[in-house]
Amino acid sequence: MPKTSAARDPTRNVWLQLGFPDAEEHYLKAELVLRIDRTIKALGLTQSAAARRIGTTQPELSKILSGKFSEASLERLMRFLATLGHEIEITIGRAKPKQPGKVVVRDVRRRAA
Repeated sequence: MPKTSAARDPTRNVWLQLGFPDAEEHYLKAELVLRIDRTIKALGLTQSAAARRIGTTQPELSKILSGKFSEASLERLMRFLATLGHEIEITIGRAKPKQPGKVVVRDVRRRAA
């Protein structure tokens, strides 16, 4: 049985449950915003300092972090993460016959040698 990505799984993607036509994009944006928020906290930055660092305003960053990120593009959110020190990799693989593609956000964790 093929594993369903979280973005397409209605039990993990509330936007699918609500019937949003762009539910997968909302889910991906939420994942990126969550990582932005965690990184800002891990770096010990205030919203003002973080906003300056990523090239936006504190009110705009506050709006995004409070869940109002529908107007922010995936590209912009990825640039924010990259500016905060994350590496972002986009991989495009061969399509499987008669199956839709998928988009996955995955943490890369270092393993001890």
